[in-house]
Amino acid sequence: MIGTTWHLLHTAPLSPAENMAIDEAIAGWVARGDVKPTLRFYAWAPHAISVGRFQRATRDLDRDALTLNGIPVVRRLTGGRAVLHADELTYSVILPETMPSLPTNVIESYRLLTEGVRRGYHALGVPAEFSVPLTEADREALRKPKSAVCFDAASYYELAVDGKKIAGSAQVRHQGAVLQHGSIPLSIDDDVLFDCFNLEADAKAEAKARFGDKAVSLNETLGRPVAFDEVAAAFTDGFRDAFDLTFEPLTFTEAQQQEIQELVAKYESDEWVWKR
Repeated sequence: MIGTTWHLLHTAPLSPAENMAIDEAIAGWVARGDVKPTLRFYAWAPHAISVGRFQRATRDLDRDALTLNGIPVVRRLTGGRAVLHADELTYSVILPETMPSLPTNVIESYRLLTEGVRRGYHALGVPAEFSVPLTEADREALRKPKSAVCFDAASYYELAVDGKKIAGSAQVRHQGAVLQHGSIPLSIDDDVLFDCFNLEADAKAEAKARFGDKAVSLNETLGRPVAFDEVAAAFTDGFRDAFDLTFEPLTFTEAQQQEIQELVAKYESDEWVWKR
């Protein structure tokens, strides 16, 4: 893993289904050895909510509010809770499961890959550090989350600044590949976010108040607006420095583009999105 060459891929803002289809397709190619390990940066058009692979979207989300706000939903391959992908940089890291020096333990491999993210924040001047739930109350909050929102609490080895979660990430091992997704919010619109969840008014107000104490955006932390390209460059440097990498671009063949389009149909289907 150290001192190797990875692909680096920047994609234009794409639909939720296209974004998830590209990540799954790359995971298959990486697992088969058709392409190198890949670091990808992307955005979403339109803004969307992604739910975790095993999240109960039919219970947690308010479909009428989603329609009113014009926010589509997509189900990720990775686990975890719901994320509003709006003003953010999203990253994915995709490696073969058999890569040397990649821990077989999920938490340890998560900590290893998130080191590139941590260094990316430091390159921007943000003192983000790993969060480890130390108290039984913190661990209980992870076992029994108080809301369906990802940024409501930091899990093991997620990144925080002054106790507030600044990045949300999730990992899965899929057909021989390790795929880690991450959401780096530049700003956060918690009004739109909580509008989309099935919560009574009092519970919604309580969740929003708690969220403000638990999560922070990059713009708020830096005290200035930060551009997508600036963040992508810093995180590229972070991964390069963490693993002594060189990068080369990834260009899809016609056959690979066709495979992506076939997966788009899956991610657009109600059978996948609302299967639970």
